[in-house]
Amino acid sequence: MKRILLVASLFIPSFSFAQSNHFGLIQDKDGYVNVRDQASTKSKVVDKLNNGDVVSFVGDYAENQFSYVLYAKNGSGYIHESRINKFKDFQKWKLQSSDMKSAGYSLGQNKVHVMTRKAQFNPSDFKQSVPKGQTELVYTHYKNKPFYGTDGVLPTGRLQFSSMDILYQGKNIHIPSQDLENYFIFDTPLSKGSLQDFANAEIYSKGQDLYIINPLAGGGAAQYVLMIHIQNGKVVKIQAWNESI
Repeated sequence: MKRILLVASLFIPSFSFAQSNHFGLIQDKDGYVNVRDQASTKSKVVDKLNNGDVVSFVGDYAENQFSYVLYAKNGSGYIHESRINKFKDFQKWKLQSSDMKSAGYSLGQNKVHVMTRKAQFNPSDFKQSVPKGQTELVYTHYKNKPFYGTDGVLPTGRLQFSSMDILYQGKNIHIPSQDLENYFIFDTPLSKGSLQDFANAEIYSKGQDLYIINPLAGGGAAQYVLMIHIQNGKVVKIQAWNESI
């Protein structure tokens, strides 16, 4: 299900929409939560999310104590706000350095270094299809993986994530280019303060868990979130979802 909200956001700088979103973890005593198509416990269940799944939600859009959320696999729907842990009791990291192609974050001795490069791709590696609910043929996959950062066109003139190096609790974690190459970014700053989008990541840690969440403003239907979960020094999940609703 997709809602048509904040239509005016298509006509203003794209960071305005991305910055209005918030992030949280599913947390329910049953171990999972129902996602519903309307803001009511009586409405249809369209999906289920497990504890620990990350969602994004529009901070100023809620009904009957339900939040409208978006999540991996481009799912969306309503969840009671009491089931969303907005990273309470987690430590939030700070941006320490940034330039046009990289950003560094830290918390004490722990560090995250995000690196990008000018997009390098062969057009033949892209595949076209007609997305569900649409009628036009668009580019949807890069090297057989869903790609993000454009509105169904080739990512000409974009950047792409090249790698991430992480030091957390004494362990070094390297995420190579082949795990990140399908995530594309505008090559000019679109975010508040003239920072590149990747310099606006939200990074949270608690115990053995580290979450790196990049809200990336590609503009309109190209906006997406890239989320990386690291646990016990290993990459558990790399997920992305569209932010256009």
